[in-house]
Amino acid sequence: MGTSKQNVTSIALASLTAATLVGYTLYVSSRKKDSSKSSQSQPKRESNDESSTCIEPDTTRNHQGQALPVPGQINVDASKSPSESSLRRIQASNTITIAYASTTGTCKGFATSLHFCLDKLLIHSKEPIKVQLCTVDEFDWWDELLNNENEEDGDGDGDAKASTGKVAPPVVIFILPTWTNGSLPEQYGSLLTSLDEVCHDWRVAPRPLRNVEEGKKKRAHWNDSKTLQVASFGMGSTAYDSTTFCKPAKDVFKYIMKLGARSLISSQGKSVVGTGDDDAGDCKADFKEWMERVVKRIEEMHAHNIQIQEEPSVSENKNKSKSKGCCKSEADTSGCGCQEEKVQEDEGGGGGCCSTIKEEEESFNDDDDDDDNDEVEDWSDDESDYGEEKEPDVMDLEDIGNAMQPSNTSGKSKVLKEMVTPKQSKALRKEGYRIIGTHSAVKLCRWTKHQLRGRGGCYKHTFYGITSYQCMEATPSLACANKCVFCWRHHKNPVGREWRWKTDDPNMIVDLAVKEHIDMIKETKGIPGVLKERWEEAHTVRHCALSLVGEPIMYPMIDEFLADLHRRDISTFLVTNGQHPQAIEDLRPITQLYVSVDASTPETLEEIDRPLFRDAWDRLRRSLKSLKVKGQRTVARLTIVKGWNSDEISGYAKLIALGHCSLVEVKGVTFCGKSDASNLNMSNTPWHHEVVAMVQKLQKELKKLRDECPEGQEKIPEYGIACEHKHSVSVLLARVDQFSVDDPETGKRRWRTWIDYDKFTMLAAKYAEDPTFTFGVEDYLDDTPKWALFGAEEEGFDPTDTRHRKKKKHPKYTKYDSDGIPTHDDDRNPLGEEDRKRLRGMMDKKISELGDGMSVIDLKGGEKVIDDASLMFRGLTVIK
Repeated sequence: MGTSKQNVTSIALASLTAATLVGYTLYVSSRKKDSSKSSQSQPKRESNDESSTCIEPDTTRNHQGQALPVPGQINVDASKSPSESSLRRIQASNTITIAYASTTGTCKGFATSLHFCLDKLLIHSKEPIKVQLCTVDEFDWWDELLNNENEEDGDGDGDAKASTGKVAPPVVIFILPTWTNGSLPEQYGSLLTSLDEVCHDWRVAPRPLRNVEEGKKKRAHWNDSKTLQVASFGMGSTAYDSTTFCKPAKDVFKYIMKLGARSLISSQGKSVVGTGDDDAGDCKADFKEWMERVVKRIEEMHAHNIQIQEEPSVSENKNKSKSKGCCKSEADTSGCGCQEEKVQEDEGGGGGCCSTIKEEEESFNDDDDDDDNDEVEDWSDDESDYGEEKEPDVMDLEDIGNAMQPSNTSGKSKVLKEMVTPKQSKALRKEGYRIIGTHSAVKLCRWTKHQLRGRGGCYKHTFYGITSYQCMEATPSLACANKCVFCWRHHKNPVGREWRWKTDDPNMIVDLAVKEHIDMIKETKGIPGVLKERWEEAHTVRHCALSLVGEPIMYPMIDEFLADLHRRDISTFLVTNGQHPQAIEDLRPITQLYVSVDASTPETLEEIDRPLFRDAWDRLRRSLKSLKVKGQRTVARLTIVKGWNSDEISGYAKLIALGHCSLVEVKGVTFCGKSDASNLNMSNTPWHHEVVAMVQKLQKELKKLRDECPEGQEKIPEYGIACEHKHSVSVLLARVDQFSVDDPETGKRRWRTWIDYDKFTMLAAKYAEDPTFTFGVEDYLDDTPKWALFGAEEEGFDPTDTRHRKKKKHPKYTKYDSDGIPTHDDDRNPLGEEDRKRLRGMMDKKISELGDGMSVIDLKGGEKVIDDASLMFRGLTVIK
């Protein structure tokens, strides 16, 4: 096209868009000023410091013989770091931008792997090619997408100006996770917000990213060296709502395409978005497949720089090795990739495994032989530049293979798969789980080992009188419907909203669980300090805590499973997260039924439990209401995570009131170390005195609801603080009408929270014979010993056992005043006035530093760090 014609076209376009862009220009100018102010302390935007960390390469190699990485182990390449130079604008030619968001580290690892791969591929290119890695929040997307200031000279650093050869179009690649309700994590939410604003702002011309001059040329899609190319990969879980699976990655891709970008890879005429399913357990394989397609396309785009014509590419080598003799004839290419080696160099879009240049041209709805129409564009060009645009047609990478399967497979019956994948099984076994069948497990609790050695039992021993060394911790379902932030299993188990796996026989599960538990008891014989008498008694299982991991009530044959335990004289403590209310209503009478109440509002429930069900709050409320009609002991279990769900006490009181729960357990979260699956830290673990204070407030709120109950309505029960177990940071509220009696000798209230297990076994046997037989809480009560009561000197520790402290460490201070100032030393002797005054001065200084005595810092990954001046002297120890 001549120079004069180009000038005329440019003037016409400028006149057409000038009026609509005046207002927008002013808006962007103000945004740039704000951006420049915020960047004064950091003149250049740097890529992430961890961008040199990559997934270690396997045997896959590029055309130069260099190893290309795939998802696997983490390795560090110190030879070159992208952080050595500033980020180039994403629309600069010869620029590849990998933008990611990450909370657990998965997407970050994938992005780093791809960066390493492309950097190694292009490092020896003839022309300078920038491969940059960054998080999505490092860009002002309004500015990047609508102000292509470096269109002619790259990023202004001289690289593009020095280029004398053919340039390649800019590429942006997104690797994004899926968070609550199909959104991005909060700290990265500005990406979708900005893209939505740009796409719907009337001041923005249609498809501002599309290069009009290149678009008029023949075979524009493959020869366009200026229009932005986009690819996207999303991580998600099909266990959640299918409509939100990898939604951020798909939405970002559609927005960018709507603005005029071209799809980097496509198949069967549709643009491809890569997806990884965390629930399926093969997300690394999914990413590897998608990454290979991206790398192949990048190789094609930069063939003029890396001389790909002379040396076969990775994809070509791989396809040639697979294609020998795999087709009966050249015409028979259905479901085969052997014909890819015949595709010409100028083929674009990274088509599917059987795509040919002919198929690609047809998919773009154009005909190269039509002399009257020289414009060849992809689906995003179906409408005129200023007309109504169609919604981009996007295909998931995982759907490509399904779409190409022969039709005769459609009639095959669906085969149920096993719940636990080999990878999950390996991870669970490594942590001490004994896997039973295809979906169950048993593990030896640390409190079992503690009490075997005479070092104290768990809180259930203190509250309910179980024998910890005769308790089996198990589950008939490793799958769960929540991904709680405090889960001490670090989400190594499967997730699901409903049962969709093979179902094992309940009697087989119970039988093997007991055998595996006894085998683990036998292995403790050599542990120093194990008491022989207790070790022998431990071979008889008397209790089963169905709280190991997962959601036991999901198991379709849970009723038969519980019945078998009762036939073996084993009591049952079942914990559910309240997401299956119908199963709770249908459940047979058990020793004690728990419902976890982890939040007091719908918003905090989403934040804390990260439920798979969209109606999780309604399900929880219905589950609590069903407890009201249960005849046996019911428990509302509150796990307190400081800084997350420790406020809104009145909300907890209202939820407890729904079910008239027999008992309320309030327990501080146990910090189990850092992991990619959780963003908790030690400051989120409350101290025992903080849990006690919360329980006292909760008791007052319950009393308030009781007092405010209108006439004629059923009042909620009266609750009292019955027990505590300081070692577990646990406190028990109990219904006064069910668990207390007046002591005739003292005239005071006497608590009966312990369980007569022999009596329960007899009652359960009667129910098994006659399902119409009913019994209630009061039918199997037993007296609570004085040492287990709230306020006792033992603080819930059984005096028949001996407290063991690691390395002979003892608390430096044993008592504190209401402000947290120590009042007694390590020997329980009162501190002198001077010492208390000195300590007071130290705390006052800390309070002045924090401002109001406590600070909560929200970190980028969602982590909340709490600094509380009142806790500064707690946790200090002395060696004795």
